[in-house]
Amino acid sequence: MELEDFPFKTHKGIPAAFYKDYAIIGDIHIGFERRFGAGGFNVWDKTKEIFDGIVALGSKKLIILGDLRDDYTEIRPDEGGLLFKFLGMLSDRFEEIIITKGNHDGGLIKLTSRLANVRLEREFMLDNVGFMHGHSMPSKKFAENVSTVCFGHLHPSLVVRDSNGVPYKSDCWLLMDVDLPKKTYAVCTLKYGVCFPKFNRYIGSTDRIDDIGLMKYCTVTRRLTTDLLLV
Repeated sequence: MELEDFPFKTHKGIPAAFYKDYAIIGDIHIGFERRFGAGGFNVWDKTKEIFDGIVALGSKKLIILGDLRDDYTEIRPDEGGLLFKFLGMLSDRFEEIIITKGNHDGGLIKLTSRLANVRLEREFMLDNVGFMHGHSMPSKKFAENVSTVCFGHLHPSLVVRDSNGVPYKSDCWLLMDVDLPKKTYAVCTLKYGVCFPKFNRYIGSTDRIDDIGLMKYCTVTRRLTTDLLLV
């Protein structure tokens, strides 16, 4: 994938992209503070800060590329209250919210179904652009109708070293070519992939790209930090 194939607008330093009326972000991991606390770290509640960052994007509609939740397990009452409050705040601010279900989002449908303008989908298509979490393979219908797939899941970063060999890590975008197996996807228009940086700046990222799900059939062509302006 070349830069001219990148179908979105971005703003320097913001891990989000913009397409028509939609802001697109990945990996929020609401409730991550509990996991950090279990590891002996004292982290103040960042839910309002994350919400304010999303609102500051200034769009009418919102696409979240999965992993709204941080926990994998069944939603407990206290977590459910936090998630529903967060979703309610988003629902009041945005005309439409699409969440593509991530591997952390089990049970989330019980909450999203209570909000008229919030939808939890396995995949979402808009024109010839598709959206999914990225931990699993796309459906045949999806591959037959989009040319570009947007996904999260990986929390990608770019690691560089200074003249003393000290490493510095920065969250980044991954631009890639996609070549799905023809045996499974006999008809396929999907050619390009964009892996989004995580939106939650407090959780981890990696420069090691797992060979799982969609990434088995992707070749990364560009790594671009969120400090770059892409138009």
